[in-house]
Amino acid sequence: MAHTEQLLVEIRGALGQLSRTAQAERDSSRGAVARNLAATFSGVTDRGTLRDAARESLPLFRGGMGSFQDVGTAPMADAVERLHRALSRASQRW
Repeated sequence: MAHTEQLLVEIRGALGQLSRTAQAERDSSRGAVARNLAATFSGVTDRGTLRDAARESLPLFRGGMGSFQDVGTAPMADAVERLHRALSRASQRW
C-alpha cells in the first residue's frame, strides 16, 4: 500500500474511533467535527491534497470553538490523540 493510502486509512480509522466515542458519550459537538473531517478526507486521493487537508485540520488541537483541548474522558482522549498523531504525520513533507 502506498504511503498516502496508509495515512488515509489511519486518518479514517481515527475519525471512526472519534465518531463512535462521541456517539457513546453523547458529544454532538465532536461528533459533528468527526463528520466534517470525514467529509474533508473522503475526496483525498493524492499526497498534496492529503497534506493540505491535514494541515487545515490541525488547528482543532490548538483550542477555541470545537477544539479538542478539553476531552474529559480517557476514551475521548485516546480517540483525539490517535487522530492528532495521524494528522501530524500526514501534514509532514515526505
